Amino acid sequence: MGASGVWKAAGTLCIVALSSACTTGGSATYVEGALRPRHFVFHDVVKWNGKNAGGWRAACLHVGIARDTGELVYCRFGVEMPIATRAMGFISTEQAQSLSASCANQAAKTTLSTATPATPIGMACEEFKTFYDLTLSAAIVGAQVTKVCTKGIKPVMVTPTRPATRGGM
Repeated sequence: MGASGVWKAAGTLCIVALSSACTTGGSATYVEGALRPRHFVFHDVVKWNGKNAGGWRAACLHVGIARDTGELVYCRFGVEMPIATRAMGFISTEQAQSLSASCANQAAKTTLSTATPATPIGMACEEFKTFYDLTLSAAIVGAQVTKVCTKGIKPVMVTPTRPATRGGM
């Protein structure tokens, strides 16, 4: 499979958008819209020599998850991936951002849609990170979601903008 075929397969795997999470039993949990490619501000950690596979980049996000009860927890995680792989070749920053956002939104939809008012937000965050790691690493071999951000990388804060008032969505 050529590089364009790999990108088509990766794009098909991760194309899902999250508008918000669940509404059950009079309480709702919100995630701000969908994570967008611009939220993934990658920094080169290991420079790529321009040949073969190699190089490494990382981003750091703190994503707010809010309930209509006023509870707000920031789900903190890092995203790391190669700059070039044997299978995909060079992965541009734009491609890395787009796939990272698509896979994060798919993971959020899958994990947060099953959350209930009794589900601790911190637990939902950990489930999201686990599923996001599986989704992203399937799209880009070598990519990973980390529980701690790479040292020295400033986190991008994504705060919910929906009002935290009763009544759901």
